[in-house]
Amino acid sequence: MRSRRRIPAALSSLVLAAAVVGAQGTAAQAEPPETTPGGPWGEGSSLSGVASYEQMWAGLQKLEDRGAIELEPAPLQSNLGRDIPVVTIGDGPTSVMFIANQHGNEFMVSRGMMDLIHQVAGNNSPQTQAIRDALTVTIVPRVNVDGFDGDVTDSRGNATPWRQNYDPTCDGGCDFWQAGRGYDINRYHSYGASPYDNPYVAGEDELNEVPEAIAMRTLWDELQPVLMVDYHHQGTYVDDDGRMITGSIMWPNAVDTAAELGIADEFAETITDSQRAASVMLQAVDNYGYANITRYPSTETPGIARNAYGLLGSASVLFELRGGIGQKSAGYISKTASVTGYELLESVADGSWETADLSVIENIRERGDFVGDPRGE
Repeated sequence: MRSRRRIPAALSSLVLAAAVVGAQGTAAQAEPPETTPGGPWGEGSSLSGVASYEQMWAGLQKLEDRGAIELEPAPLQSNLGRDIPVVTIGDGPTSVMFIANQHGNEFMVSRGMMDLIHQVAGNNSPQTQAIRDALTVTIVPRVNVDGFDGDVTDSRGNATPWRQNYDPTCDGGCDFWQAGRGYDINRYHSYGASPYDNPYVAGEDELNEVPEAIAMRTLWDELQPVLMVDYHHQGTYVDDDGRMITGSIMWPNAVDTAAELGIADEFAETITDSQRAASVMLQAVDNYGYANITRYPSTETPGIARNAYGLLGSASVLFELRGGIGQKSAGYISKTASVTGYELLESVADGSWETADLSVIENIRERGDFVGDPRGE
């Protein structure tokens, strides 16, 4: 482990917010298809009831003070000089790493990870103790601390939360970047020898300008996890029956990059391992009436976390949960994140994930059509 750094004392007096409201906006669409259920829909991007940066740190600090977790900042700070919380639970020989909220306006998954932290750290059941004994679980509940609630505005006067980090310095030619705002963190995970390598510059370099992505890759180097899971939000989609899709899942697929690197065979094995992990997560919510999970229609971009860590050799899963919804459904989304995470940890702890049924993946449905808020908001 790295040397310990304590959280500023001023934060320890704050309490963790009890509820989080999803706030990812979705564009309106003319004559949207019928959906089941017909809503509920979000109420804009209000952060009322959402755990702020300070509140999240304070809540985690209380858990560390009780000896339930180890808490430390990520290896790099954000561009606003803020620490990114890294939680470690258990001390087993097998490392597993979960990250969430890489996009600042996709914060319901951070609530799911906080719920998972409390469950794994505070539950003394035999199953949970087995997880702590077999695994070292690292969870980063909110990667994009600046894009979530940084006290800044972009060049158009928009305030957070937004998708990107905060870095308005690019003057042209930057990939996956919004002018006057910042970079899409999820596109800048290095799969090269150095965490500082820019995935979009040929050859080895130290040109990566996204500290949050560098920090996650540096953690990966330290931990060497067998499994990496990345939680996000997506918009609202429907299946062929008009039922709302509550989540979509995907595994690494950067096969062309793997071939260029000469690791095609190894990458194929990693894909299979990743699919087994995805199978466990799908089966975890198969009997939950609120869960309707499909395959995510992903790209092969190698710098995306799911692909980068797969290329590095970890089984890797992307889980996209529905965003832009009301508080009741937001609770279901949060529960989907924590339930899938917990069941996956159990299966890695007892080794059962290594023989998970791949027919679950072979039979997964493709994600359906996008549907906008029928209220036209």
